[in-house]
Amino acid sequence: MNSLPLSDHPCLSERLVRSPLWTLGNLYLWQMEERPRPAMRTAILSDIHGNFVALDAVISDMAKRNDIEQTICLGDVAAVGPQPRQTIAFLRKMKWSCVMGNTDEKLAKSIIEDYNHLDVPQDEKRRMVTLDKWTAAQLDESDRRFLSELKTTIEMKGRQISLLCYHGSPGSNTEGILATTPDDKVSNILGGHMATVFAGGHTHVQMFRRFRGSAIINPGSVGLPLERTPSGRILNPAHAEYAIVSSVGDDLDVELLTVPYALSALKKAVRESGMPSPDAWLSSWH
Repeated sequence: MNSLPLSDHPCLSERLVRSPLWTLGNLYLWQMEERPRPAMRTAILSDIHGNFVALDAVISDMAKRNDIEQTICLGDVAAVGPQPRQTIAFLRKMKWSCVMGNTDEKLAKSIIEDYNHLDVPQDEKRRMVTLDKWTAAQLDESDRRFLSELKTTIEMKGRQISLLCYHGSPGSNTEGILATTPDDKVSNILGGHMATVFAGGHTHVQMFRRFRGSAIINPGSVGLPLERTPSGRILNPAHAEYAIVSSVGDDLDVELLTVPYALSALKKAVRESGMPSPDAWLSSWH
C-alpha cells in the first residue's frame, strides 16, 4: 500500500470517538474527539481483455473485502481473450463507469488491424489478425454499441480528492505513462488536467508514481498481465491485477493488488471457447 499525504485537502468525513478525559474510581468524564473516517473506497480495473476467469477472481476478492463502494474500469474489456461476450455482458449488467480502450474502439468500429508496425514474425501477425476477426465475430450489434458508448475519460470529484480516469492518457487511448516516462513528457501527456489521482491502464504494468503533488497510478491488467523474463521474453502469469483507492484523514491510500487463480480454469475456458490457435495463445501463460 502507498500513502500520499493530502494536507491541502479537508477531511471528507469525520466520526466522533469517545476517549476518557480523566477518571475518578469508576467515574469517567468523556470528551468527544473528531477522528477521520475512511472515505469512499474505489476499485479500479483495467485491461480485462475478454478473460472472464480473471475478472471473476477480482470480483470474488472484492466481495471478500466487503467495503468497495464503486468500481471503475479503464477499458480494453473484450479483445484478445476467450470470453469477450461474457465479459461485455457482465459489464453491461454491473453498469460500472468505464472508459474506452484502444481495442474497444477498434471493435466498436469493426476495424481489423494489420499489425505491420510490430517487429514480430509474419506468422504471429497472421495469428493476431485471425484472433481479432474471431473476437469481432463473437460480438453482436448491441455489444458494439455498448463499446461505442464508453467514455474517453471519467472524472470524479469529492471534497477531499479528485480522480481522473482514462485508458492510456487523458487525450489518447494509445499513449501510456510509465514509471520511467520523463516528467516533462508526463506534463505534456496530462495536458494541463488537474487531479489528486490520475488513473490509467494500457501498459499492463502496475505503477504508483508521485507527480507534482498528485499520484499517477496504473492498476495493471486483470486479464493479460505482463511479466518480462531476463532473456526478454514476455510471459503472462495466472493472476489478476487491480487497485483500490481510498482516503483516510490526510492520507491517500493506493493498494496495488494481485489475485491468483487456477491456470487450469483459464485453459478450460480457452479450449471451450472455439478461439483460433488456443495452444499458441496459452503458450505464454504460467
